[in-house]
Amino acid sequence: MSLREVLDRFLKDEEDIIYIKNINPDEFKENEIPLGTTVIMEVKGRRRLMDLGLLSIIYNRCNGINFVKDYLNLNYSLEDIHKKYKVYTELEYFSLYCPPMHVDGDFSEVAVRLKAYILSRENC
Repeated sequence: MSLREVLDRFLKDEEDIIYIKNINPDEFKENEIPLGTTVIMEVKGRRRLMDLGLLSIIYNRCNGINFVKDYLNLNYSLEDIHKKYKVYTELEYFSLYCPPMHVDGDFSEVAVRLKAYILSRENC
């Protein structure tokens, strides 16, 4: 399913969670997806809940292309993601690696607090 099809289902059909099998990470290039566009990707019994809006910000504004590609590849477990990036989720990646930016007031505050937690968890 293309990123455009997912977005259409989310916005037009008002589906709150969309199940997908794959998505091409390169479709994020220059595409801003609204925060909260949530999908569940399922491949070979492994499922991952993800926010495509946050992944689009990471891809386009945070130099996180490799993270997005790895995170969308369900051949990598969350432990594999953690070993490589020291984070488990796209929210943790945003908090730790993206420069401070105003996305949403509440969201920005959560990111600051989460970064402090991750740094203490990882003993950085």
